Amino acid sequence: MAPVDFINVRKSFGAVPIIKGVNIEIADGEFVILVGPSGCGKSTLLRMLAGLENITAGEIRIGGRVVNRMPPKERDIAMVFQSYALFPHLTVAQNIAFGLEMLGKPAAEVKTRTAQMLALVKLDAMAGRKTSQLSGGQQQRVAIARALANDPPLIVADEPTGRLDSVTAEVIFRIFQQLVAQGKTLVMVTHDRTIAGRVSRMLTIQDGEVLNQPAA
Repeated sequence: MAPVDFINVRKSFGAVPIIKGVNIEIADGEFVILVGPSGCGKSTLLRMLAGLENITAGEIRIGGRVVNRMPPKERDIAMVFQSYALFPHLTVAQNIAFGLEMLGKPAAEVKTRTAQMLALVKLDAMAGRKTSQLSGGQQQRVAIARALANDPPLIVADEPTGRLDSVTAEVIFRIFQQLVAQGKTLVMVTHDRTIAGRVSRMLTIQDGEVLNQPAA
């Protein structure tokens, strides 16, 4: 279960307020996109949810747990960014398996889970290739597979299709839809408002505030 709650969340850099008392409820299994102009605070909200930015005031809860002081690795979140941040000297399969191996998972489990992720992102035939040999869209699919390898219930994605052409972006979006259909909760920052009708909700952020607050 991965419902998300922002409760009067504020973020300031020095005396400058960036997030101004945001309240958001995201139900388990929702696909929510955050949209708004550059500098409006949407990526800051996502980074606070992921634990990459500290909050100034308020509470963030994941699955009912207050996570304000919890490091990212303890939040059970998959993080997907515009930058793929892959290991170019490793193969596709090795990149996906890396996090599981760092967690000390048994070799058989690592092999099985890696195969499942390769199938999910349709890169089975490229398992042995170095990631430096892949296209941008293929690299983003590897990044998604690696992030999901430990099967977290919540996915946060910051402009994951920002570098991709429209056809490749559609492939990534359909993977996200498939994950939500499997019960994942997904929160994504994007500039693409055209997908609003294909997700659970679109929240518009402007000047650090949520303009629309439909019930979860």
